[in-house]
Amino acid sequence: MRDLIKEAVNSLDSALELRKLIIEKLNEKKLKESDIVEIVDAVDDLSLEEIQKLGSNLRTFPMGCDLVEIAVGPCSSSLTLTQLIENCILTDFMGFPIHICSYAVADIAEREGLKPIDVLKMILNEVDVPIDIDHFGMYGAMRFPKEITHCYGDCYFKGPPFKGCPRNRIHKRLIEKEKEHADEFEEWIKLASTVCINVVEEQGGEEHAAPLEEMAIVAKTAKKYGKGLEGIFHIGDGYDDLITGLKACIDLDVDVFVVEGAPFNRAKDRLKAFAKAVAVSRILVKGGVVATNGAYEDECRVGLRSGLNTILTGFPLNHHGYMCGYSPGTAKRGNFGLRRVVRIIKEEIKAGNVNATFIDKDMVKAIALGNRFLKGNVYPYNIGGFYLGDAHWAAIKESNLCRKLRVNKTIDDISAEKVGLIGGRYISWAIAEKAEEVYISDTDSWVEKATIKILNEAGINAYPCNGDDKKAVESSEKAYITTFIPNIALRILNKLRDDKVELLI
Repeated sequence: MRDLIKEAVNSLDSALELRKLIIEKLNEKKLKESDIVEIVDAVDDLSLEEIQKLGSNLRTFPMGCDLVEIAVGPCSSSLTLTQLIENCILTDFMGFPIHICSYAVADIAEREGLKPIDVLKMILNEVDVPIDIDHFGMYGAMRFPKEITHCYGDCYFKGPPFKGCPRNRIHKRLIEKEKEHADEFEEWIKLASTVCINVVEEQGGEEHAAPLEEMAIVAKTAKKYGKGLEGIFHIGDGYDDLITGLKACIDLDVDVFVVEGAPFNRAKDRLKAFAKAVAVSRILVKGGVVATNGAYEDECRVGLRSGLNTILTGFPLNHHGYMCGYSPGTAKRGNFGLRRVVRIIKEEIKAGNVNATFIDKDMVKAIALGNRFLKGNVYPYNIGGFYLGDAHWAAIKESNLCRKLRVNKTIDDISAEKVGLIGGRYISWAIAEKAEEVYISDTDSWVEKATIKILNEAGINAYPCNGDDKKAVESSEKAYITTFIPNIALRILNKLRDDKVELLI
């Protein structure tokens, strides 16, 4: 695997082979700790520039998700119920997923004389985007004393190395309060799109997280109801701690890896360690999505250049509002991280440092429509050793948006034996699986090449058209434009002007 990793720095073909190998090991439960060590060592041997190239290659479709997004924390124990709902409505209007800090929802509910689950339902009634729940334990929403819920972020403000909470107050839980609403545990998970767990206790961070056994209960229940699972781990020393965190996430069948640096990045070379953590996560993550919930501005930038997909941020008074995008001396409670992180992402993309697209509402809707067309048969379903979709697809599948949308066709309506496909991504994979033979054209030569290879290896008769849409149409009895973004689909339709061509929208 070491040689394959080195080759993947400069070769998309090698990156594709590497991901197929890892996915096979993950699916067969054969990925060992020795494999993780070998991967970490191989990436450690690379220069920072090489790590960034490796991570970027592995973020390329279909090795990983080639979108960049923000997840937004709207919650704080200091907010009123109205302020919380308004923050959620604004986040939904922007099209970003909502990250629910369940302890804050429970605090607000208590002040209002409501049950925590009632407040979650109020949020769901107002939004369409995916809902992610965090700070969630075996009794449901975790509860903390005020010195934690109103923490000013001293550890982030002071910076690394982290040696325990500067005020000795981390993770004191009010278990009896949690037990009062333990009957809500499964309902929270049923209503969520994704669930976040924290494995840092396994990394020696007993003071900063729930026991791993408790997280395993949450993880098992999330899987039971088909919800996406995210796993947070610290970079720590950049080696042993990293390996331990990755193994814990893999053992719990986590879909999205969430890397926490900032004060919890104690490595000598902070930026290389952060880049390495992201790139290694890109290799190993099952669902093709790598996020961070804690990163100083320089870590955010190097992470984006190394294959990062998602930066978690938040509104003022939400602790995620200061955990990403700032620096020691400026990271503190009250920061409006959302606008800072948007600026950082846009600057990195504009500078040409990120080979990914900043997701927008049209793309979110397109993924939701794709889910409906495929009748929800997406990740972790796989074709030719690769997942059909990624963790983003699975999260959006469990959102209100996906439930509300309707499509004119589904995969069941595709009956032609000889099909032309304009666009070579996931939708075309599913159609190809039904047809006798398919002719695929994509403007991105790599997408077309990779798709043909994957389909052929799955025993599907798929033929490349080298980006020539007309050739795909002429070679088939029926052709489909596979994008669900209306303006793009209509532009292609108007260009082709052929009765054999149909939209899927």
